Amino acid sequence: MYKIFSKIFIICSAFILFGCATSQVSMVGQKVSLASYKNIALSGNSGVLGQAVANELASRGYRISSPGKTSSLMLRLNLNEAEIAEPKNLQLLSKEGVDAVIVVNAVGGYDQMPQSASVQILETKSLEILAGVNWQNGWGGQQGSIADRVMRKGLTRSAKEIVNALDASYSSAGKKVLNVLTK
Repeated sequence: MYKIFSKIFIICSAFILFGCATSQVSMVGQKVSLASYKNIALSGNSGVLGQAVANELASRGYRISSPGKTSSLMLRLNLNEAEIAEPKNLQLLSKEGVDAVIVVNAVGGYDQMPQSASVQILETKSLEILAGVNWQNGWGGQQGSIADRVMRKGLTRSAKEIVNALDASYSSAGKKVLNVLTK
């Protein structure tokens, strides 16, 4: 009897393990100190996930301008939100004291939770990508199943996972660092 239950348990466990996947994060880069980045703007079209990422970065001590402040600045400079990442627009923002811009593009899932996201932090002076992350939510079994709901992350957990990929916490010198995409 014990052998039958143990075999059933192993088979059920295999189905659960092979039918689920945790969220995935991909990033390329090396570390750089954020000491010189005093003013990071959040793109106004980054949506709710972008605001959650900015909130998480702010809670870790980074100075992030609100999307409203960024939009006001862009309106004053006669810039288009959709073209914030263009070199000429980044240069104009740099002249206004913005050191970097966070751009978040996200897709919502069937359950109103984030499905996937691409996050970039762009330096306004060098026009380079300081950090970039591609993130995809986990899944489990059939959409909407209990296993699926357990594997998927909501807004707050998604933002924390994205920022954990961006923020390498503290270097050996104790300073905040970001992973940086290099040429």
